[in-house]
This record gives sequence, C-alpha cells and structure tokens, in this order.
Amino acid sequence: MGSTESSEGRRVSFGVDEEERVRVLQGVRLSENVVNRMKEPSSPPTAPAPSTFGLQDGNLRAPHKESTLPRSGSSGGQQPSGTKKGVKRYEQEHAAVQDKLFQVAKREREAATKHSKTSLPIGEGSISHEEQKSVRLARELESKEAELRRRDTFYKEQLERIERKNAEMYKLSSQQFHEAASKMESTIKSLPVRKTSWAAPGSSFRNLLISYSSSPFPLRGLRATLRY
Repeated sequence: MGSTESSEGRRVSFGVDEEERVRVLQGVRLSENVVNRMKEPSSPPTAPAPSTFGLQDGNLRAPHKESTLPRSGSSGGQQPSGTKKGVKRYEQEHAAVQDKLFQVAKREREAATKHSKTSLPIGEGSISHEEQKSVRLARELESKEAELRRRDTFYKEQLERIERKNAEMYKLSSQQFHEAASKMESTIKSLPVRKTSWAAPGSSFRNLLISYSSSPFPLRGLRATLRY
C-alpha cells in the first residue's frame, strides 16, 4: 500500500479511542494513488471528501467514521460501480493504515516496557558492585590492623628483651666494679705506710707525695691515706 510505504522512516504520533481504533494525530501522509482516486469525478457529491485525512498545518485530522459513508441512495437508487470500488479501496487502505499504526504503537509499548525492566537489574548490579567493593575494603582494613597489632607486639617484646639485657649487663658491670674496687683497696692497705709528723719543721704535702712515689699505686695509696 502507498500509505504503508510512505509511513516507513517517519516518526508517528497517534492515540487510541474507546473502540481500540487508532486516531492519527501527526506524521502520516496519504499516497498519490489514494489522493487521485479521491479526485475522481464518479464519486457522488454526498460522499464525504477523504481529503480531510491529508496534512493541514503540520497536523493530521482524524478520519470520519466509516458509518458516515453512504452505501445506498435515499431514493433506493444504486451507486455507480466506480464509486463502490473507490469506497472499498479507501476502506482497505484505511484498515491497513490502522493496522500499521497499531503495530507501531504495540512495538513502542513493548520497547518502553523492556527498557523499564532492564533498567532495574543494572541498578542492582551497580549496588552489588558497591557492596562487594565495601566488603573488600573492610577486609583490607582488618588485615592492616592485624598486621599493625602483630608488629606492635613484636616491638614490645624486643624492647623488653633489650631492657632485660641492659639490666643484666649493668648488674654484671656493677659487680665487677665493686670486686675490682675491693681488691684495690685490699692491695693499698697491704702497702707499708711511713709515719710522718705534720708538725715537724720542713714537712709539707710534697714530702707526703714523695713518700708514695715508690709505691705501685701512688695516687690511690695517697687517697687511701688521706681517707684514713
């Protein structure tokens, strides 16, 4: 049909009435064959002009109901055969246009429904991805915290170990020092001490130093002498 070919590649806006028939609003153009048949002189003047189905100011008017087309004369006379054929062809093409528009409307409704259904799983997928990312980050954080706790425990153990070792070394060094001091004190006490009169004329601290110059530990012996 010419109307079917002219509707390809065009966007159509339409509506459906109470009887589930499509009422064309915008975007449909009749073929030249239909327009020429409408202009045939054999059509009676009482028949409605189908040109109202054409384009007017960018919008399409709704076609008249099929019941408005006279099928028989009021006086009982018969219509010409050409008029009957034209009316029949018009009805066929009108039915084809109605069917075509109904199919287009059905496809658009199905596409809209499919789009609304597919949009929800995409959102669920994104939410699931965000949840997986949050779980992964939480696990990484827990792993890092566990590693920090392990290192803190290790460093504390090492610090306690170093402190114990330092305490042992200090105790040993102190013990060795006291032993050496006691030994030195015993050695100094065993040395002979020359008695010197501090009141004698010519006696001085220099003479005291000279008296201890021959000892193996002169200064230490002097300190011990002065202490005692």
